[in-house]
Amino acid sequence: MKEATPVIEATDGIVMPTPEQRKWSRADYIAITLVVLVAGFTRLLGIARPPQLIFDETYYAKDACWYVNASESLCERGPDNPEVHPPLGKWLIGIGIRLFGFDSFGWRISSAVAGTATVALLFLLARRLFASTVAATLSSGLLAFDFLHFVQSRTSMLDIFVPLFGVAGFYLLILDRERMIEDAPSRGLLDRPWRLGAGACFGAAVATKWSGGLLLLAALALTVVWEIAAHREVSWGTSIRRFLRSESLSVVMFLMIVPFLVYLLSYAGRVQGSWTDLPWKEGTVARNLWNHHEYMLDFHKNLESTHSYQSPAWSWLLLKRPVSYYFCSDGTSPPCPAPAKPGDYGEVFATGNPFVWWTSIAALGYVAYRWSRSRDMRGPEGLLLAGFGFSFLPWLVLGRPAIFIFYLLPTIPFMCLALGYVASRIGRSWEATAAIAIFSAATLGAFAFYYPLLTGKPIPYPQWQSRIWVFDHCDKPVGGQATATITETVNGQIQTRVQETTSDTSGLPPTGWCWI
Repeated sequence: MKEATPVIEATDGIVMPTPEQRKWSRADYIAITLVVLVAGFTRLLGIARPPQLIFDETYYAKDACWYVNASESLCERGPDNPEVHPPLGKWLIGIGIRLFGFDSFGWRISSAVAGTATVALLFLLARRLFASTVAATLSSGLLAFDFLHFVQSRTSMLDIFVPLFGVAGFYLLILDRERMIEDAPSRGLLDRPWRLGAGACFGAAVATKWSGGLLLLAALALTVVWEIAAHREVSWGTSIRRFLRSESLSVVMFLMIVPFLVYLLSYAGRVQGSWTDLPWKEGTVARNLWNHHEYMLDFHKNLESTHSYQSPAWSWLLLKRPVSYYFCSDGTSPPCPAPAKPGDYGEVFATGNPFVWWTSIAALGYVAYRWSRSRDMRGPEGLLLAGFGFSFLPWLVLGRPAIFIFYLLPTIPFMCLALGYVASRIGRSWEATAAIAIFSAATLGAFAFYYPLLTGKPIPYPQWQSRIWVFDHCDKPVGGQATATITETVNGQIQTRVQETTSDTSGLPPTGWCWI
């Protein structure tokens, strides 16, 4: 297949593919069709298994059911259940429940659609960035067969919707950037439909989980840098003044106000109160919404509970501690469903595809190296580094416990894009083609090998054990010395004493690499 030169210098100096390079061939249409069909088929196949709620589905599926049915007996929750995340993701899950019922298919179908759509959008974004069919196919294909993205696409949780809106937002930003360059003389100040759409997408990401705000910050940073860099032929001071004069209103309008309005709109029907009193009075919609956000902020800020599946952010890319969403055996209640045999184990665990995650570290290093040579944020390197950095690095400094490997989900598209970037840069020699083919085959082979542990399919114990491999160092940390204040009554007198104890580590994760 004929590959266009990945990027060129546009007439104003901005690095981007030409309209001719962006034009699709028959190979592009075939590639995106095949990738999306495979992604959709694998995500839908057996999606109702396991038939019961697993892991955090017990919160989000019930909330979503309440949103669309408001039935305590059906949804197993009432109107006063506390909620610590914005409502949009639960509204989307509720669509599937409304259409197909409150069962395992109904509460998971929206996630499958979102995951498949993200694969398609990543193809579009990669094709636009690299002007390469091979790079776009590889990037989107790696996402389609990534373990974590696959599992989240089959689980009724909020996280899968954040990368959906994030990838859509960045794709629309790229379209806006191209239009800005090609149609600049005829473009009005607020004539930015693609930027408007991007702002709505990033607002939807935040309205799903607050972590979506990291993608919005990346979009703001990229947009400002792109706009300033468009005038790189003049001094930095002049470039900044031109940006403030010509584009700051558009940025504020579409990438700040629009996301805020989308966020507020997601609460439609979820906050009760008066619309007629002054907003700061008790009982008004505005005051109730404010109180609700105070509660959410207090929950996340002061969370101190620990979880045996939590893991520090530095360990996520290394796959140190996956999360087991579901497990069954002869000894569990309920046991593995038919056609399980005696001695079979079934599991759904959230982890990454080792071939994608581990090699993406090197690929991102290569992207950073290429950027360090040019230090030009206008090429694809800038978007890849900004997307990865803003969505992942803040977790490294977050001090709260109970963070999990699936928090990396919005970062995975940028990891796949980094590998696609490398594929677009290594040339079209037979050696390069063979390397891409071998890497793709290894990725597919790993997915096929771990497929039973991603879908809950019961398998004999030896086969389950072989997939855990050497990652079975699951000893809990040794309890340290702690003090406890004990109040007791002695001879009718209340006395307080301090006693040395051994700290309880049952709620902490193992110290080693543990996939169980």
